[in-house]
Amino acid sequence: MSSCHEPERCRNVTTSEEISPDGQLKAVTFRRLCPEEHSITTHVSILGAKESLPDGNGNVFAYDNEIAVRVAWLNDNRLAVYTYADPAKATKIERVGKVTIEYSMAVETALIPPIPDASPSKSGAPSPADQGTP
Repeated sequence: MSSCHEPERCRNVTTSEEISPDGQLKAVTFRRLCPEEHSITTHVSILGAKESLPDGNGNVFAYDNEIAVRVAWLNDNRLAVYTYADPAKATKIERVGKVTIEYSMAVETALIPPIPDASPSKSGAPSPADQGTP
């Protein structure tokens, strides 16, 4: 007995949409899920504000893995793309139409929370924080 099945097609899943300040464009972040290839990729596209996300890869940024990505409009003609992954490893372009795209790798600065200062004040008296409220 043989079985035939239609391969499951790739599909896009939108994770965020940011409208440009003038309302003309939007930046869409999305994941492209391809079950047959067992892959999830991360993408960014710039589209007209009323356009639907087409089926396919992003027109601005593509990363061959599932990563965190955030976009922010700096003005009508500048879009910033932020990620914890190295943007140098992505397929990316610097300009779409009138929009310039800037890429930044976000760095987590508070990996270890600071240790609270438990030392007494110089005068020997308890600090206001040590005095609790009734």
